[in-house]
Amino acid sequence: MNKFTPLICLVYLLSATVVAVEQNTETVNPAQVSLQSLLKQVKEDGLKEGSLHSLREKEFLVNRDKQKNLLKDSKRELAQTKATTEQLKKKFDNNEESLTSLDEELRKRLGNLGEMFGVVRQVSQDISAIREHSLLAIEIGAGSDVLDKLSKSKALPSITELEGLWYELQLQMTKQGESKKFTGSYINVDGLTVTEEIAHVGPFVAITNSGYLNYDLETKMLLELPRQPSEAGLVADYFTNNETFGELAIDPTRGVLLGLSSQNPSVIDRIHQGGLIGYIIISLALAGLVYALFLLVNILSNDQRVKKQLKDTSNVSSDNPLGRILSVYHHQYKEADLETLEMKLDEAVLKELPKLEQGLSLLKLLAAVAPLLGLLGTVTGMIATFQSITLFGTGDPKLMAGGISQALITTVLGLVAAIPLLFMHNIVSSRSRELVQILDQQSAGLIAQKAQQGL
Repeated sequence: MNKFTPLICLVYLLSATVVAVEQNTETVNPAQVSLQSLLKQVKEDGLKEGSLHSLREKEFLVNRDKQKNLLKDSKRELAQTKATTEQLKKKFDNNEESLTSLDEELRKRLGNLGEMFGVVRQVSQDISAIREHSLLAIEIGAGSDVLDKLSKSKALPSITELEGLWYELQLQMTKQGESKKFTGSYINVDGLTVTEEIAHVGPFVAITNSGYLNYDLETKMLLELPRQPSEAGLVADYFTNNETFGELAIDPTRGVLLGLSSQNPSVIDRIHQGGLIGYIIISLALAGLVYALFLLVNILSNDQRVKKQLKDTSNVSSDNPLGRILSVYHHQYKEADLETLEMKLDEAVLKELPKLEQGLSLLKLLAAVAPLLGLLGTVTGMIATFQSITLFGTGDPKLMAGGISQALITTVLGLVAAIPLLFMHNIVSSRSRELVQILDQQSAGLIAQKAQQGL
């Protein structure tokens, strides 16, 4: 009900009261006229409101019928959808059962064919990898369409494809067993492409007349080694050898050992790794060896003259230590008393000792200083290593290699310098002691001869 209905009723009652009063009263005034018009308007509004309510009720009834129809349609569609879902589910389950039975039937029918498929695919992948990383690729190519197709295929191979795999296997085996020469190209140490005669021994090594070659996977070409191994001297003989068999060093690792050997530093590189201290050690070692040779030549010369003098003691010569001692006896103090002769001969021997032992102390000093310098180089090298660790950490060992190389090489150089210097010092010192012993013996013999004459 509309909210204005109680108000309309109230106005209607008031209008009825006014009408009743009008009927009993004959006098009419303007206020009564206004009330009558108001009453008339209220009646008209009430009629409009009633018609509006009727219209709304009709619309509501129409909408209600439509909703009922929509609900019926939705329920009917839901039922149809459920029925379709059940139908599809049954069909899906039936398909699953069919697939399972078909897979089982396929597995049974495949049998050895499935195993053959796996073997063919695996063999194709293995041969393709071996061929790509082998130096035989320069002759037969790094890839094969047949091997690529079989290694990626998901279907059973055909007879033609199996024959192609057979041919590729036979080709690889045949080339691995060959030792032949052919004309090919390679990149030399200067970065230039050179075309000349190349020989390969299976998949192991490739050589030219000048040395060994190595196969580079990135460029797919042969590269000349920057430093040839010591066995490279056999290469020239192999090329010029016309016999059935020839001597040649091969790399069983197919280039790995050759690549590592080319990176090994030479003796000159090792010396450079020693740095300034290494150069000092080598300089001292060379100077010490030259000086030791000079002393050895001098002592051997004196030794020959002394031995010559020993053979003829009557003809005294002053060009050797023994002759000068004998001259003291024969020419100066032969007639002197025994005590004076003994003192003069001892004095003559003492004069010859500095000449015979000259340079031995310096040679001994050089032999002792060399390992100390090596130790100094070791300490400085380790300081450089720890400094690299402080700056860059331990992530890259190459940053520490320089200091460690200096530490080890200087130690080696110090020992290498000290060992021959010690040997030379020992040789010169022993020869010097032999001469001094000869001088002492001859001096004692002269004194004994003089004493015998006095008796």
